[in-house]
Order: sequence, then structure tokens, then C-alpha cells
Amino acid sequence: MGDRPNVFLLVLDTVRRDRAYDDRREVMPTLRRFAAGATTFTDAVAPASWSVPAHASLFTGCHPGTHGATTVRPVFRAEPTLPGLLSAAGYETYAVSPNQYVRPETGFARGFDEFETLSPALPPRLAALLAPAVNRFMYSPARYPPERLLNAVRARRGTAVELPSPPDSGLVDRVTDLVRGASSPFFLFVNLFDAHLPRSPAPEHVDRFVDDDLADAPVVRDERAHKFGPGMDERGLARLRQLYDADLRTVDDRLGLLLDRLSATGVLDDALVVVLSDHGEHLGEFGLVGHQHSVFEPVVAVPLVVSFPAGGPDTVTGQVETRRVFHTVLDETGVRECPSTSLAGGHSDGVTRGAFYSPMLDVEALTWHDTARYDRDLLGEPLSFARTGAHKLVRFDGREWLFSLPETRGESLPRDRGQTPFDRLSGPPTG
Repeated sequence: MGDRPNVFLLVLDTVRRDRAYDDRREVMPTLRRFAAGATTFTDAVAPASWSVPAHASLFTGCHPGTHGATTVRPVFRAEPTLPGLLSAAGYETYAVSPNQYVRPETGFARGFDEFETLSPALPPRLAALLAPAVNRFMYSPARYPPERLLNAVRARRGTAVELPSPPDSGLVDRVTDLVRGASSPFFLFVNLFDAHLPRSPAPEHVDRFVDDDLADAPVVRDERAHKFGPGMDERGLARLRQLYDADLRTVDDRLGLLLDRLSATGVLDDALVVVLSDHGEHLGEFGLVGHQHSVFEPVVAVPLVVSFPAGGPDTVTGQVETRRVFHTVLDETGVRECPSTSLAGGHSDGVTRGAFYSPMLDVEALTWHDTARYDRDLLGEPLSFARTGAHKLVRFDGREWLFSLPETRGESLPRDRGQTPFDRLSGPPTG
């Protein structure tokens, strides 16, 4: 291997930081054990609230407004990419992602020698041909009727008591096969999808985390069914939160099995291992479930733990943007020097930023007034944030709200210019 480390980027999809780091419920013991021998970032911030833009930021080091893969253009086309740069430097590059949004069809296979989706996928050339057409459609008025129809259909699905079975994706076995056939140095990206809606935890963790008297409480299968339909009552939300903890324990078990397999092969020795989430999840805060239509803390505050080949600090408490994983990997592998932006230096970010780009929905009306108001002029309008660690400014369609952290609905205030820490910023938060 020489002095170039193997690199592992392990994304725990849809894991919010407060639940992952909470020791009291024993929700993620594997993550906690891994963190005991690594560097824990206690205030990591994602630049987006869903998979495509968040992963694109990991692979480019850019904010969504720069790399362009957003809610209205959900195909990743920016260059250069992290796997592409590593491949050009002599790394073998592999990916395993059951996430339907992080796959060859959405542009994420570029730079990888092999990209395994664990499900049928379009041929790469066909996916590349379709991507421009998808982008044009998604960013045109033609999207308006399908967007409304999709929300209406999801709303009619309503709620259900029965849970879907947890997926048996064969992910760990496929990763093991790839690693056994790989030559060092190599880069491996894995997306572990178990914590994503619909709630489908392992049965033993349902028994552990979910109260028996909530077994008959209906829960939604997707976030649109909650916000655009009748939603859930307090019992349903209580069961959903407990099921989420059970999902976290399920993905934590899979992480444990994966790390055990990798450790047994010896490929983790002197490796750079990054474990984080792409985004979090609403569990009823601000009336929201899931991770769309929001830049609030439940969806942008994520866990981040890094094991550096040469060791690093035990804990970094300052806020950091997860997009800096890109710079960290390049710096640690010697592909590109990034001493000021690598996470290894323990440097915090004075301001973190991010955005969700509205698909013609008035996010202000949806969040504050529970009203689904559509407006073609809002296609691509950013719901953006700028965050200092103590305060957060949220902006949408010319309106601004200032929060003290942690956020609560009762603390939202119109911005009083000249009296906030954000007046020192060079410009407005654009994501």
C-alpha cells in the first residue's frame, strides 16, 4: 500500500445527530464504539436535506448552489468528482449504494471502476443520455402538473399500521466481495439505507424500542402522506419516533457487521475511514416528517466520525461542514493539498450554509401555516440557511427568520437588521 491509505466513505443515510449521539437509549452502540478510537465532530452540518445534493457536496466539496444537483435538477453532473480524482491518481474506486437517488442514473457512477446498486440499473451510457432531458424537464413549467399529482397520490395513501419488511439487500456480502478483489490503494463508498422511510426496522428492535400500547397507532409510509394528507396524531408520531430509533439500531447493526468484515480482511489497517450521515430526519418538529421542504436542525445536524491514518484529536466541538470530507480525502491521500479545509486540522467553520430548492411549493406557507400553496414562480427558489453555531438565519422568497440554537417553533423571529450576528456576513445565505 505504500504511504497512500485505503479510503472508506460510509454514509449512514437519514441519521440525525441528536439520536445517533444519545447514549441513554443505546440506539447506535457500534457508532459509539467506532468513535471511541476516532475523531468525533460534535457539530457537523450538512449543506442539504436530501440525498442527491448532500452526496454531490461530499463528492465535489461544493455547496448545492455551486454543484447544481438540487431538488429541481436532481442529476449530478459537476466535475471534478472525488472518485474521478482518486482514480486519476491510481486508486481503484468502488461504490455500493441501494439508495435509488444515488446511483448511475443520477450521475453518481462517474469516476468509479464499479458501482453496485443491488438492484436493476440503467446502463451507464443510457443513463448519461437521459440525464440532460431529466434536468430540462425538472426545471421547466412542465413539471407543475406531475408535482401536484405526486403529492395528491402520496396523500391518498394515508397511514398504515403494518410495517414493510426490512430489506435484505446483501450489501455487506457485496462489499466483502469487492474488497477481497481490490488492490490497494482503493476508495470504497457505501450507502447504508436502513434508516430511510418507510420505517422498516428489524423485528427484534421493534420489540426493544416500540411500546406495546402504540402497536395499533398508524404511521405514514412517506413524508408527503403526512404533510399533504391527514397526517398522524400524537400517538402516531410517538410510534414513528420509536420506530426511527429501531431503524437506527438496525443500520447500526449493519455498520457493525460491515466493520467487522472489513477489519477481518486487514484493509482497515492505516486506512482513512469516514462515517457520517448525508442528512437527518424530521420526527414531527415544525409539523414535518421526513427530510423534504426544510433546512432546520433535525435534517442538517448530522453525525460525523473520522478515523485518520496518523490519528487525530478525540473531539472537535466547533461546527464543520460535511462537504469538507472531499478536501479531507484528497489531503490525506496526497492527491491534493488542502491543509486549511481538511477536517484533520480540527478547524471549525465560522459560518455554515445550505439550502433546499423549492419545487414550486411555498415552503413558508407549508411550514408555518400547514398550507400547500403551489406557485410556478417558486420553482428553484432556495429555502436557505446560514449558521454560526449559536444562531441560524433562514431565508425564503425575500423573508428571513432568526433562530437561537437549538431551534424551536416559538423562537422564530423576523430578522431585525443591525441586531443579529449575520449582519457581519459578506452576503445573504444562498446555499
